[in-house]
Amino acid sequence: MANITTVVGASGQTFAVTVNGGQTQLLAQQYQTALSTLHTSGGLESYDLVAGSNSATGSNPGHGLISQGGDYSVSGGTTQYISVGSYSESGQDTLNSAVSLDVSGSTASSISVLAGDYAGVTFKAGNQNGTFVGGVGNNTFNGAGSSGNWTVATGDGNDTITGTSGNNTISGGVGNNSIVLGSGTNVVRSEGQDTIDGLTGTDTVTLLGGSSVVTLGSNATVYDTTSHNTVSGGNNSFITGGSSSTYFSTGAMSTVSGGLNDTISASADLWQVRGTSNSITASGSLTFLNGTGATTVSAGTSTLFGASGLDLLLVGGSASSTNLFVGGDGNETVSAASSNGTLHAFAGKGNETIIGGSSADTLVGGSGSATLTGGSGAANLFALTKGAAGGDYTITDFGSAAGNLMALYQYGLQNNNGLANVLSSATVAGGNTTIALSDSSKITFVGVSDLNASNFTLS
Repeated sequence: MANITTVVGASGQTFAVTVNGGQTQLLAQQYQTALSTLHTSGGLESYDLVAGSNSATGSNPGHGLISQGGDYSVSGGTTQYISVGSYSESGQDTLNSAVSLDVSGSTASSISVLAGDYAGVTFKAGNQNGTFVGGVGNNTFNGAGSSGNWTVATGDGNDTITGTSGNNTISGGVGNNSIVLGSGTNVVRSEGQDTIDGLTGTDTVTLLGGSSVVTLGSNATVYDTTSHNTVSGGNNSFITGGSSSTYFSTGAMSTVSGGLNDTISASADLWQVRGTSNSITASGSLTFLNGTGATTVSAGTSTLFGASGLDLLLVGGSASSTNLFVGGDGNETVSAASSNGTLHAFAGKGNETIIGGSSADTLVGGSGSATLTGGSGAANLFALTKGAAGGDYTITDFGSAAGNLMALYQYGLQNNNGLANVLSSATVAGGNTTIALSDSSKITFVGVSDLNASNFTLS
């Protein structure tokens, strides 16, 4: 929604500037307050700028006004405020003719610009610090080759913003904006469907509009609060995930926190924290913390800490890949049936289903119930440790390979015919054998009716 900001023009006339968008309105109010304070104290000189060159003189800050289209340039150090709009007794801004404004020749240490032109304003910054508010129309802020620190806010048009090499704070409105960041420390608030590029600075971007494309360099931070964004970050980048977005890490290490139904790819190492139903690929090492939902992982190596509701599918990798899974409190499913690597899985406190792959896997029961499947590997190790076990366990394919072993740790079964006593007390029903241990653990070996001591390793 457009708002009218009025300021005092030349000879005390009312000058109206149209702005729209939350950030433009806030900055317009600050601009209006600053001018009003200076005018009331008698410390402001207001005058009309003319197309062409302008160089005002005076001891007080100058306020230049543009009410007609054309090309304007400002030099000298007096003009510190510039308003682009219309003189209007009714308070309406009618300017609809393109304005080009160049302040690169200004020697003022700071310049503030409030522009409301339905035909748009093209602005060229200098090495001073400043504020540019482009209220309506399609605006262009050009800070290329300039070193000042600038605050830039645009409205609902399709704006083009090129930052300076200084530190910039940029707020793009809800249009389709193009934002190019310089080498400084930059903060961007993106409300539209924007294209944002910044490979040389230290950038923080908040995405509020969705369907934006963001390409950043090292040490970037992105807060994706919406969906269907595409974000690329360099080394040590940090992304707070949105929904159904795509993230690329091009550096040695990066972190993605949260996210729902996102696709995440890393050319090297990656941390993924508390995501839900994401698809994750890391060429290097993946650390996965407290994720949940239907999640797919492919990594060179991975360390995976689950959470309740996790349905994890490990895919791809190489024969040298190693995946370490540690279960959480709730019910979880982990399958390495489509993985080429080795799985070392430690079930948690909930009801766990763990399925190994083509390598020799290690599957360890936790304190909850677990269904364990070794997979197609020829020598899988199934294990329980007294003190950490105590549930009901089902091993679905123990007899599928002669090299499969059941490890029982800390039970003392290597002494006093302990294992022999357990086996002699086993029950066989329907071709399945169940043994009971001293900590109330029960293990059912599906399809196995002839368990013997050679099937076990003890310590």
